[in-house]
Amino acid sequence: MQSPIQLMITQGLSQNHIPTFNYSPNITGNLFNWGYGPAFTLNTNSTPLTSGPSLTYDNETAYLKGWHIHAPADHSVQGDRSKAELHLVHADASGAEKAVVAIRIDPGNIASPFFSQFEGGASGAPAASLVPNFDSAETLPMGMDVAQALREVNMFNEFWTYRGSLTSPPCTEGIRFFVARNVLFTSVDQMREVLRVSTYSARAEQEVWMHQINA
Repeated sequence: MQSPIQLMITQGLSQNHIPTFNYSPNITGNLFNWGYGPAFTLNTNSTPLTSGPSLTYDNETAYLKGWHIHAPADHSVQGDRSKAELHLVHADASGAEKAVVAIRIDPGNIASPFFSQFEGGASGAPAASLVPNFDSAETLPMGMDVAQALREVNMFNEFWTYRGSLTSPPCTEGIRFFVARNVLFTSVDQMREVLRVSTYSARAEQEVWMHQINA
């Protein structure tokens, strides 16, 4: 049951496994490049994982470890693959990955407040990403409102879900995926900056087989 898979509108949207998010407005961590694009890991030295932001579904709780971006998107919808995809990675109390919240990203007409949180540059100049390049090991401590990404896709009120695997090695199986139907739109400048510090990281799509989409 590997991920990602091609999703279709005709599959319908999930009425089960409804996620509930408990995110604080200011989450501290480190902004960096995971070798393929922008990424952020929570600071668990000062705050234990289980005291941080969480996701609840099916009477289970998973805790936010951080996020990273794939370019292009891992998932496609109706055969269309977005420019990038944001993965919010959640783990159980032991730190083992348990659930991934996926949001597709495309350029639009206005700037994304989520992406504006890690922009720099001179006033009035085009947005410049604070994220190090994909060949850099630099990290930038900062606070973020990660829930802003959820707000920009209508608080995840429409989604697909299935059991699959992590899309990066070691490709751990048994992960609950939640994929937003809505797309998070950035400005053209923001999209260019994300792609500038990214390198190809999308995994080949897998056939839909035993994934039990939305079940």
